[in-house]
Amino acid sequence: MHQTFSTPGPVSLYVELRTGDLAVTTADTDQTVVEVRGPNEDEVTVDQRGDEIAVVARGGRGGLFGGRGVSVVVTMPHESRLTTKMGSADVHVDGRLGDASLRSGSGDLRLGVVANASVETGSGDLQAASVTGALRVKSGSGDVVVDRLGGEAQISTGSGDVLMGISSEPVVVKSGSGDLRVREAGHDVALTTASGDLVVDRMLRGRLSAKNASGDIAVGVPAGVPVWTDISTMSGSVSSTLAGAGEPSEGQDYIELRARTVSGDISLEQL
Repeated sequence: MHQTFSTPGPVSLYVELRTGDLAVTTADTDQTVVEVRGPNEDEVTVDQRGDEIAVVARGGRGGLFGGRGVSVVVTMPHESRLTTKMGSADVHVDGRLGDASLRSGSGDLRLGVVANASVETGSGDLQAASVTGALRVKSGSGDVVVDRLGGEAQISTGSGDVLMGISSEPVVVKSGSGDLRVREAGHDVALTTASGDLVVDRMLRGRLSAKNASGDIAVGVPAGVPVWTDISTMSGSVSSTLAGAGEPSEGQDYIELRARTVSGDISLEQL
């Protein structure tokens, strides 16, 4: 199945699949092209309703297609919006999305650049190159990896690991047993897990709250940044190479660091 729609501006794409996969590419185009491939392609409806294009596998809620599914390939204008309702189908997006609202059972989600994203997944992983605005994620056991974050993030997982690259706005991450890591934080960070490790490789400024029960906590601080610390561990060890930087001068970046663990080790490193 191959359909082409006139879309001179960004569109809203809605896709509902139980199995199979969805591949989306955004481009400098005034058309949206939808291709549906597979032995059951005639069971998929593709409709345009104003600025929304809907791709729905009929009966998908009840388990149509079994394990075979269909492949959906879409090309649409940059900054278009994407909404999905997936079972085990994977989603792969290249290009620049506007807002994205993604629901998935066990399928993996891979995104390029997206303005704002709201994601709910059971066991599927989420990977994104860049989220320029807000990010909201709820995951059961899937991992979450975001290379660059420009807005606030609220992420919760059951057992999945979370890796954030460069973040310039507040980040709140909670997990049952996953490892949580932020490579570079330019704003407040709150990390909470039961048995996972908590790591901030480079904390530039703001408040850091790190709490766990049995995992380790590690934080890196650039030289010359004043740090106020409140740390404790019951049976673990504490090590620090931080050099005293004195009170922050007016307008100077500084860090408030609170770290709590029961049996884990705490490490503070001068960068």
